[in-house]
Amino acid sequence: MHFRCGVYLVCVRGSAVVSTGIQHYRIGEQSELIFLQGSLMQVVEASGDFRVRMVTFSRELFLEAVLPIDSPYLDYTHEHPGYRHTQDERSQKTWREILLWMDVARMLFVEGGTQFRRQQELNFLQSLLMWVFNTIQEKIGGTQQYTRKQALSHQFVGLLREYATREHAVSFYADRMCISPRYLYEVTVECQGGRTPKQLIDEQRLAEVKVLLSDPHLSVTEIAEQLGFADQSYLTRFFRRHTGMSPKAFRAGIR
Repeated sequence: MHFRCGVYLVCVRGSAVVSTGIQHYRIGEQSELIFLQGSLMQVVEASGDFRVRMVTFSRELFLEAVLPIDSPYLDYTHEHPGYRHTQDERSQKTWREILLWMDVARMLFVEGGTQFRRQQELNFLQSLLMWVFNTIQEKIGGTQQYTRKQALSHQFVGLLREYATREHAVSFYADRMCISPRYLYEVTVECQGGRTPKQLIDEQRLAEVKVLLSDPHLSVTEIAEQLGFADQSYLTRFFRRHTGMSPKAFRAGIR
């Protein structure tokens, strides 16, 4: 699925591998994933007992709630969406508190009334985000220090999650990162297993195509329009080049 909303997900049982297109996250009990402005997510494999709890929120609500929060915390979460809690008491206390936040969300928005819904949503999300960002310092302690190229690589991947459906030029991402396309090439080849920026863009676009092909109500022409392909035939050639099959054959396999 492509979540066009913010997602805060915690694994309470079992394990799974979750893909966001060009990145894979192996999550288990007491793991969390947070994508503040949405992401493609596919469960590649999962144990039979895999269970999560999740809060989702609209982009509009997020932008309103996040105003008083410092941008460095947003940058960290953007670059490090996944985290697994350790067994020390501080981390375990944070994990117990996460479950309390999930309980409050269920009480307010699943079991509660609707009289003050909008204000409750804003108050809850703003408080949750402030609490999340207050926990980042303890997570940084267990995170390795990244080189400049590694940090730029994380930034590029985050931008792909957000823009790959509509922005396909390497120059767009280089401009957003205030570096040259040539330097972006050096960064990705060094930090992303030899893959070039164009290859990463195409991998993310391919993942987006697969998600939309799982919707039987969308024609291949409509998918091509949504993802910025010139026409249906261009999308078909792109898909066949990367998968060895046509979009129609892939869709039949899903069914």
